[in-house]
Amino acid sequence: MTTPWARTGENPLEQANDRIYMILFTIALVTGAAFSLGSVGYLLGFNATTLVYIALGFSTMSGNYWLKGANIQTADIQLQWTSLAIIPIALRWAMQMPFFDQLAASTTNPTQQLQYMAQVVGLWILVAVAEEAFRAAMLNAADLFTRFTDKDIQDRYRVFFANTVWVVFHFFQRPLDLNIYWKYILWLYAAGLVMTYALIKAGMGAATLIHIIVNLTA
Repeated sequence: MTTPWARTGENPLEQANDRIYMILFTIALVTGAAFSLGSVGYLLGFNATTLVYIALGFSTMSGNYWLKGANIQTADIQLQWTSLAIIPIALRWAMQMPFFDQLAASTTNPTQQLQYMAQVVGLWILVAVAEEAFRAAMLNAADLFTRFTDKDIQDRYRVFFANTVWVVFHFFQRPLDLNIYWKYILWLYAAGLVMTYALIKAGMGAATLIHIIVNLTA
């Protein structure tokens, strides 16, 4: 049985072509609200609130990659695209970069362990949604600054612009020290290209799922 709003198309969430992104976007907002309200006055709460703002703001600037767009694929096809996650995962292993902090639970209670695991997954979803929305918005914003007559050059410029700004995004809370982070920066560009390719060819749902898998396997 379908609900009246589903039949009439009044449900705004069902207007988006990218169902996977909308599911992840919803989880990200709920997770962000939980961390923001549950950690008031702490760095985690401030960061979660900032990520929610990023996800909301830049999602509005990139609707062509999740709301309506000719290249947005169906959910089953987008799930197939997640196999591309193996590329940044393998590159990270090959470059031997343990740059993600490994989080350790403070208790061995199974219930609390499961709760902790759910919080970590939710946080990574929030991070992935915010970053993919940011990258997609930067793909669109690139056209505001420069226009090349050759479409292929314009497309390459947009990808380079979006990923360069996205790489810089990762250094808003850490020093941009090339001596320390040069491998990390190279890896970010490589991983970013993979996720951008999925973003353009399949939609933000596929790119966000790849992002989540890469983060969870760190």
